[in-house]
Formats: sequence, C-alpha cells, structure tokens
Amino acid sequence: TNDTPGLQTRGTEPDTRVSTCTTPADGVCAATTTTGTYYWRETAAPDGYGLPDPNVFGPLVLSEENAGTGVQTEAQNTALSEPPGTGRIDLVKKDRKNGKPLAGAVFELWRETNDTPGLQTRGTEPDTRVDDCSTDENGGCSFDDLPLGEYYLRETAVPEGYVLPSNPVSGPYEVTAENSTTGVTATIENTRGEPCKGKTCEARHA
Repeated sequence: TNDTPGLQTRGTEPDTRVSTCTTPADGVCAATTTTGTYYWRETAAPDGYGLPDPNVFGPLVLSEENAGTGVQTEAQNTALSEPPGTGRIDLVKKDRKNGKPLAGAVFELWRETNDTPGLQTRGTEPDTRVDDCSTDENGGCSFDDLPLGEYYLRETAVPEGYVLPSNPVSGPYEVTAENSTTGVTATIENTRGEPCKGKTCEARHA
C-alpha cells in the first residue's frame, strides 16, 4: 500500500497488515481480500522448526483475472537439529526508598508477538500473555523455560501500603541464547502511598 517494492513492516509508511493466521492441520492459511499485491510473512515456526530466511513470501498479485482461483505461495520450514534454547527472567521487587524486598506484588509476563513496539494487551492483535507471579518474602519471583524473544512485565497489584507506578509496564527484556543460562534480572521498585488526611481522607473512603 506504500508503493515501495518489497514488504515494509516498520517506519513512517509501512505496508498494511491485512490479517494473521495460524496454520491448521493441513498447513494451509488463506485470506479473502481485494485485488492488489500481497506478501505473507511467517512470524513463528512450529515447535522443533526454525523460521525460514527470508521469512517473507511474495509478491502475490491478486487481479480480476485470477481472483476466482486465487494466488498462492509455499513456505518451507526446516527441522532444527537441536531444540530451541530457553531462558529465564528473575524479578526482584524493592521499596524505592530503602531497598527493602517487597512481598505480595503481582505481575503478568507478556511476550512480544505482534511486531508492534511496546506492550499491547487489548485490541484485535495483542501481545501474548505468558504467565503471572506474586513476589515472595525475598521480593522475588521467576519465569522459567521461556522461548528466546522479548518480554514485558506488567504490575497489576502492589503490596499493602504501596501504590502502582504511573506506568506499570516495564521492558522489553530480551531473552537470548547468550543469557539463557544466567537469566535476565528485572529490578522494579514501589513507592509508599501517602496517608490521606482530613476531608481528602473522608472523600477517598466515602
């Protein structure tokens, strides 16, 4: 849609994403759309397989002449010789002022899967929620056996007496082959809430 040859997914004038598809048992994805020039891009391979390089297929030119039969392309994946690596994210929760570990903070872990910068939790194509955890008495919790990739943490509940940060999302945290053994550590701090006073307090509890 941007009149630039090839597929552009980022930048100020990317092409237009039409739909997404996960291959069913017969391995065939299809989309019904208007005439024009299209590309398929494979973003995730089946377990035990690697992404092809390049992972973009096309151009497929859908015209009035071939609209009845459609146009198609074939994407081939190669089995991996070894299982893909996995990694770990360790979360440490602390009091912003004194560094004391905080128990009882609740976090969601999301994986970047929609190729849109930042975390999207709603809409038609959100990122993928992986797991959640609550910090223990040492202020820690861990997410194990994570496929390599980018992740975000979203804080959804704080320890008693503390307040959620204005932006409860942190990241991205990148799990790579290089840090898969040591893990990635995310240190996140909370600030105590100010006690309410007088009429402000009464209004807040009304």
